[in-house]
Amino acid sequence: MNPTGGGKENPQDVSRRRFLTMLGLGIGWGGVTATLAGTGAATLRYMVPTIRYEPPTIFKIGKPEDYGVGVDNKLKKERQIWVVRNERGLYVMVAICRHLGCTPNWFQDQGRFRCPCHGSIYDMMGNVVGGPAPRTLWRAGVSLDSVDGQIVVNFTQRQDPDPKGTPEGLMVDERSREVPPFFIKL
Repeated sequence: MNPTGGGKENPQDVSRRRFLTMLGLGIGWGGVTATLAGTGAATLRYMVPTIRYEPPTIFKIGKPEDYGVGVDNKLKKERQIWVVRNERGLYVMVAICRHLGCTPNWFQDQGRFRCPCHGSIYDMMGNVVGGPAPRTLWRAGVSLDSVDGQIVVNFTQRQDPDPKGTPEGLMVDERSREVPPFFIKL
């Protein structure tokens, strides 16, 4: 109402009221728009998978003649494997301790793999000869590429035989482990 007593509203009052109404509507619709945009962005982010940059689980490691008799330690850090060659052939052991998943070290002078965390000890064939490990070391799947003759390792294909408890530790007969696809006869 007009303070002078008339029934008409002052044009300044109308524009102030209109300004405040428009401001309130702008803030309200802006909040709704921001909420919808945030929800849409979160939905799109959910729909697009996160890319994981992991090394391939099937890979080539060279030719059999690149590896001498004994344990080759050069791929332990990069691929988490040891390449082992004996007089009958070649196999690949996974460098993961079967106790709690630590990475054992190869000690050439002792002919043993030793886990630095909890003391599990494995022989060159992966048998448990000491410590708390409940299973032998895994052997990864191996094959020869028919085109270039390189060794192909399948890191996810693992040999896990049931060990027998003996006075020497948890053992598996070596000949029973020397079977394809976990052993390449040379």
